[in-house]
Amino acid sequence: TLPIHWGISGEADAFAPRDVAMAMPVLSLVAVWAIFLAIQRFAPKVQVERSRAMSRAALTMLSAIFLGVAAVTVLTGMGIEVNMVRALGIGVGLLLIVLGNAMPKSQPNSFAGLRTRTTLADPANWHETHRFTGLLSMIAGVVLVVAALLVPVATLIWCVLACVVLPLAAGLIYSRRLAAARRAS
Repeated sequence: TLPIHWGISGEADAFAPRDVAMAMPVLSLVAVWAIFLAIQRFAPKVQVERSRAMSRAALTMLSAIFLGVAAVTVLTGMGIEVNMVRALGIGVGLLLIVLGNAMPKSQPNSFAGLRTRTTLADPANWHETHRFTGLLSMIAGVVLVVAALLVPVATLIWCVLACVVLPLAAGLIYSRRLAAARRAS
């Protein structure tokens, strides 16, 4: 048997037969790709094209994370101890770095990015907000990778939440303030 779930402590706490455990991350990845492809197939072509940078970055990193989960599953099955919380902290940190880099390259669209009334109504707001949020996301990603290597696992959970939520919240606030400043002028 191989692990299929890890608890908050990073220890494996649920197991399945080898074939099932190895199929789970692969099937999950196939499902994610199928959903992305279906959305792109039925979404307006202009929206798909405008979201291409973000979509490619997200799919690339999600693929890497699922393959990383499969690798950790194999390593754990071989008796090599891997702390899944730390591994996922590193994976999410790298995801933030890659998505943060892609955000400024995206164009206003209804598929990927910070899609709010203020960003969708004004292309300049979209670009400024995504440049700002992308920078914050990359910084948060670096902080998270370092934290995943250094901080206790119990603290790492909170670091992951903060590093994901804070750049997005700051981006939303920034977008609203930009819109308010433009209305006032």
